Amino acid sequence: MEFFTYFADVLTVTNLTILFFATAAGLILGALPGLSPTMAVALLIPFTFQMDATSGLILLGAVYTATVAGGAISGILVNIPGAPANIATVLDGHPMARQGRATEALHYCFISSFVGGIIGVFVLILFTPPLADLALKFGPSEMFWMAIVGVTVIGTLGSSSVLKGLISGCIGLWISTIGISPIFGESRFVFSEHLTGGVHIVVALIGLFAVPQIYQLMVTSREGGSGGMFNMENTSFVRSLKHNLSRVKALVVGTFSGVVVGIIPGAGGQIAGLVAYDQVRKFSKNPDQFGKGCPDGVITAESANNAMVGPSLVPLLTLGIPGSPTAAVLLGGLLINGLFPGPDLFTIHAEVTWTFIGSLLLAQVFMVILGLALSRTSSHWIMRVPPNFMAAAVTILAVFGTYSIQNSFSDVIVMVVIGSAMYVLAKYGFSAAPMVLGIILGPIAEDNFSMGNMIASVTDGPMVYFFTGTINVILITACAVSIGYSIWVEMKQRSKVKTEDKAVRAGKRVSAIGAMLIALVILYMVTQGDGEAYAFPQLVAWLMTALSALLLVEAIRTWTRKKFALDLVEWGQIAAGLIAIVAYLLVLELLGFYLASWLLFVAMAGLYSMSAERKDYIKVVVVALVFMTVMYGLFSVGLRVTTPGLL
Repeated sequence: MEFFTYFADVLTVTNLTILFFATAAGLILGALPGLSPTMAVALLIPFTFQMDATSGLILLGAVYTATVAGGAISGILVNIPGAPANIATVLDGHPMARQGRATEALHYCFISSFVGGIIGVFVLILFTPPLADLALKFGPSEMFWMAIVGVTVIGTLGSSSVLKGLISGCIGLWISTIGISPIFGESRFVFSEHLTGGVHIVVALIGLFAVPQIYQLMVTSREGGSGGMFNMENTSFVRSLKHNLSRVKALVVGTFSGVVVGIIPGAGGQIAGLVAYDQVRKFSKNPDQFGKGCPDGVITAESANNAMVGPSLVPLLTLGIPGSPTAAVLLGGLLINGLFPGPDLFTIHAEVTWTFIGSLLLAQVFMVILGLALSRTSSHWIMRVPPNFMAAAVTILAVFGTYSIQNSFSDVIVMVVIGSAMYVLAKYGFSAAPMVLGIILGPIAEDNFSMGNMIASVTDGPMVYFFTGTINVILITACAVSIGYSIWVEMKQRSKVKTEDKAVRAGKRVSAIGAMLIALVILYMVTQGDGEAYAFPQLVAWLMTALSALLLVEAIRTWTRKKFALDLVEWGQIAAGLIAIVAYLLVLELLGFYLASWLLFVAMAGLYSMSAERKDYIKVVVVALVFMTVMYGLFSVGLRVTTPGLL
């Protein structure tokens, strides 16, 4: 087999050195909020210009592999996924960290990533031709239903009810339509100049996860002083390894989901992780434990998003169709080196191709070794960071990560607004995970819905095109089963609770009325538009209105005359956080990123410190200086990333 013929080329000193440092860099970049695998690979493409084709692809492939796993570090420790692929990991990973089991969660993360990644690469090696044929069978209708399957999954992830989960997903789907329609070229819902370019996925990801975390850290600072974020426990790696490998069901479901989703062009790791998480929860004997620190949730999600990496390259290498957004950037790396996808890669350029694939296998080994070493150190020092320090650091990283995506202050403003709204919504039972997934899946669903309608108009009509065919029927059935099972589980859980707290019932009223108002506003906006560009947004708006009506009916059944639970939100912390962020943005352009960020760190960490001793203020100043020095060395000197402001 050609793979073994060229595997020895991976073991040269040069290629091993590149693999080692690329994997280490990928883990670090993946752990930083905003620097997704796609962005990390894109940032490092210029470094390959002076390399030969083989070395350049090895660098990009190792970074791709490591960033997918590295994104779980920030997700588990500070509840901010490093990338969309790590959204499902956060659902149980962060609760484990809050229980003092962060090291254990990170062990599961990297062991599962290794298992899924190795199997994914072997699938790439052994089954490339037949998997490429399967990928070709997914047309617009199949891709539309694939996206809808992902949307139905969100009803069970992290929300207090199926209806709230689906409503959050609908909000995300609508947000994804803001801006210029990619097919019809029409501007939609741009009621501010900051929305002209739409809402970027990573901007939404940072906003929905980072900003609520900032507010929560500020609350923690006020209530709990300057102690650690949460307690730590020592966890044996051997014990974690034994438990991880014993969870065969979680590993199999995660790996299988990752392989299947990976070969579908454009799907990506975020769908793989969430689909796998949903399935393992459905198969579990105790579904109630998920979302509360269940190891199976972390194991399944991480094995899925890493098993996706290898298969996502199958349609890329054989057909030139990327299986994920990061694979699309890798396609650019291929073309830069004069390598064009197709049969020639495995004949004329066989040495380059098989050496690159072999390096992905070895990258998994480096990833698990370096990842476990990093998890041991990072979990200990992050656990001991006071919440006021963490709030300042996360604010700076969120602004920097958001700005660096498109060098746009508009993205930063959108990030802050979306995040602040999410903090309020979360207090009433709505979850960020469904909304993010809606934003991610929205373009996939809308593009294929529009293309499917065009095809259907000249064939047998939409009903026949979208509702017939083996793959379509299977996916539609999966949607129905997912929704039905989720409702059954929720009803089963409610039957165990005889009486609800008055505050819970009051919160239901607020959330139901709020959801209906949002739905009606969105419905009004979409009905003002005309033409095919508004067909998908109208479908989403009507669906959201129907779901909100059901939620309102449910709230009316338990209506009482008690006051509305508006005090669930710490409005003072939101106001203080907004003032700090707005002031930061105003001085950013005047003073430059590093000086303004240093001042923000000192102000936020100092004001939210419960101690008034002079030595503690000196400590804040010094820590802020060290933090900004590290950022300057990493981003401005190392990666040469453009920073906002003067410097």
